[in-house]
Amino acid sequence: MRFIDEATITVRSGKGGNGCVAFRRERFIPKGGPSGGDGGRGGSLVFRASPKLLTLYDFRLKRVYEAKNGQPGMGSDKYGRAADDLIIDLPMGTLVFEVNPEDGTEKLIIDLTEEGKEVVICKGGDGGRGNIHFKSSTNQTPRYAEEGFPGEEKRIRLQLKIIADVGLLGLPNAGKSTFISKISAAKPKIAAYPFTTLVPNLGVVENDYGKRLVIADIPGLIEGASEGQGLGHRFLKHVERTRFLVHILSAEDLGMDDPFAGFNMLDEELRLFDDDLAAKTQIRVINKIDLLSEEDLSDLKAKAAAAGHKIFFISALHSDGLAELLTEMWDRFTAMNQEETDEQDREQD
Repeated sequence: MRFIDEATITVRSGKGGNGCVAFRRERFIPKGGPSGGDGGRGGSLVFRASPKLLTLYDFRLKRVYEAKNGQPGMGSDKYGRAADDLIIDLPMGTLVFEVNPEDGTEKLIIDLTEEGKEVVICKGGDGGRGNIHFKSSTNQTPRYAEEGFPGEEKRIRLQLKIIADVGLLGLPNAGKSTFISKISAAKPKIAAYPFTTLVPNLGVVENDYGKRLVIADIPGLIEGASEGQGLGHRFLKHVERTRFLVHILSAEDLGMDDPFAGFNMLDEELRLFDDDLAAKTQIRVINKIDLLSEEDLSDLKAKAAAAGHKIFFISALHSDGLAELLTEMWDRFTAMNQEETDEQDREQD
C-alpha cells in the first residue's frame, strides 16, 4: 500500500426522517385523533484515531463519505429509527482541517494524537415531528408534520504527521533502512543507491519490560531540503512529532579534513525548516565503519573526542555497536518520560 500523507474528502451526515401524518382508525373509536410519529435522527459522521492505520491511501481512492438518513415516522405513534453514526478511522497523528468552499481558507478542527479519540465532524439532522405533536384544543386533526432536518456537509483536508518516539535522519544511503531492519521487525527496501526510502518506515523495538520504542525512518535529506530539494521538504513534517532524533552519517560521506560537516549541514536544514525541530535532542551516529581502516576509525574517534562530540560508531550491516546505541536510545526515552511525568505532577500541585 502506498504511503499517502494528505487527502481532501467530502463528508455528509444523514438527513433526519420526516414526521408522519396519520390518524387512529380503530373500530369503535370514530374520532381517534392524530397518531403520526416522529422521524428518526440522521447518522452523524465521526472521525476516530486508530493506531492500526499508517497512511491516508484509502482516502485518495474514495473521496465522499455519507452517513445514512433517519427513517420516517409511521402511524400508530411509531417513531422512525435513528440511523447509525458513520465512524471513519484515521491514522494517529492526522490533522483535520475544514476547508471553506468559498475562499479555500482552512480551519483546524482537531489533531488526532490519542488512540481512540473521536470527534463528530458532521452532526446528523434531527427527525421531523409527527402530527401527534400539533394537536390542540382548536386543531383536533392536524394534517401536517415536520420534514426531517438536513444533515451537514463539509469539505475536509486530512494531513498526516507520523507519531513516533525516535526519528532517523541522514543523507541518502546513510544506512538508516539497514539500521531499522536490524533492531526491529520492519522490512524496508534496502539497496545501494540514493533515495531507496521513498516513504517513512516505522519500526517498533520492545524491551524486557514490555516498553515499546517507535522509530520512524525518514527518507534521506539533502542540502536544500528545507526549500523543497530532494524528498526532504515533504517528509520533514513527520519529524516534528518525534521526541528525539538519531542522526546517522555514513562513513562513505566523510571528508577527513572536516568529517562532521554532514551533521552540520542537516542541522542547518532542520533550523531553516523549524527552530523547534532543530532544538530536538539528537544522538549522532557514524555508520558503515566496516568500510574504514582501523587507522581511519581511530583517527575519527580521536577527532570526535577532541571536538567534544559524543558520537556512536556502528556497522548496521554487521550489527557492530548496535547494542550500545540502543542502550543510549532507551536511556534518552526513559529520561524524557520521567521529565514529562515530573512536569505533570508539578502542574497538578
